[in-house]
Amino acid sequence: MTKPPPLNDERQIIAIDRLRLLSLSYYLSGAIGAAFVSFLLIHFFLFLGFSFVPASQWNAPVPTPGSAQHASPSAIPSASPSSNSNQGPPPILFRIVAGVIGVIIICGWTLGALTAYAGRCIKKRKHKLFIYIMAGINCIWIPYGTLLGIATILLFQWPEVQAQFET
Repeated sequence: MTKPPPLNDERQIIAIDRLRLLSLSYYLSGAIGAAFVSFLLIHFFLFLGFSFVPASQWNAPVPTPGSAQHASPSAIPSASPSSNSNQGPPPILFRIVAGVIGVIIICGWTLGALTAYAGRCIKKRKHKLFIYIMAGINCIWIPYGTLLGIATILLFQWPEVQAQFET
């Protein structure tokens, strides 16, 4: 019969395995975050498309005298037919909203990429401070990011994990 490994070696194996799982979790979290923020692309293109709709399309159709039924005698005729027409929303409003959504998309993709890079840093055993920062930022995203961030901070307190990052 073989002798069981010493307790210290067993904890080292557990630490390595948990670091591997943590790295995979960061990859997955980054990919899911980038995929979810990509759904905002639909809104971005809709608002951007609305900004190019001509102002004449926003106005209600003006009834022609031949198609209008007998007007009620209480209706007050106007001097110009276009004075009663509704004005469409200004195109700049749609472009501003599209710009804000675009910034949110860029920030989401950046956060997803940085989270995946933190997983790579865990795998390569580099940039411990960066991993701590990303763990803290990921704590914002309840519940998965919070679990990921807390698990990272707790696991990095182990002496075996600290030794992995020092070598």
